[in-house]
Amino acid sequence: MSETERFMRMREKILVAARTNFFEHGFEEASMDEIARLAEVAKGSIYRHYPSKGALYMSVLAENGREFFQGAKRFVGDTHDLSTPDRLRKLWSVYLKHWMKHPDAFGIFWAFDNAEILGELPEGLTDNIAENWKRGLEVTQRVLDEGVLRGEILPIDTWKAAQAFWTMANGIIEHDENIRRRKIRGRPFHETYNFSIEMLLRGILVNPDDSLLMQSDSGEAPAPVLDETPS
Repeated sequence: MSETERFMRMREKILVAARTNFFEHGFEEASMDEIARLAEVAKGSIYRHYPSKGALYMSVLAENGREFFQGAKRFVGDTHDLSTPDRLRKLWSVYLKHWMKHPDAFGIFWAFDNAEILGELPEGLTDNIAENWKRGLEVTQRVLDEGVLRGEILPIDTWKAAQAFWTMANGIIEHDENIRRRKIRGRPFHETYNFSIEMLLRGILVNPDDSLLMQSDSGEAPAPVLDETPS
């Protein structure tokens, strides 16, 4: 095994161990000693790869962002024959599935909001992570741009529209973390998520009837949902 291969293998072992420890205990309670034990490396070896606990944490989160972006990029080519509304539905279904598979990876937003807790980070690390997520948004923008050219989407600012989908999806996913908020919502998680996608779609479609906006058949208030989680 070459020196480069050994370096990359150790780096991957550290990332896997760190992901386990960070997502189980959170950033502040995670232990570099425990991460070293899980990775079966010396603690000093971690610092040769990552200069600080904060840098390691951000690197773990960045890996999840790259995974989503790579999948989203493939999605554009794989769905080209679908209508624009169906492409957008599927794309944001992929986004939801990503967060359901990696629920603790939502820590990326905590990390950006609490940079002072993470401490000094390598130059450009947060910018690189932000750029990855921007590229993910550009996938939605590309689908929207193609929809405008097809005559299925109104001639709107597609970057703003992409941000609207992103903000809506993140808000609903984050909202579901709190049991009291779920109780107030009183609707199944997926029903609320899909309704919101359709509501946004209806506002930008040339033919609003192409939206599958769900309508309530009853005027009665729904029963509270006390312990629902996405499934």
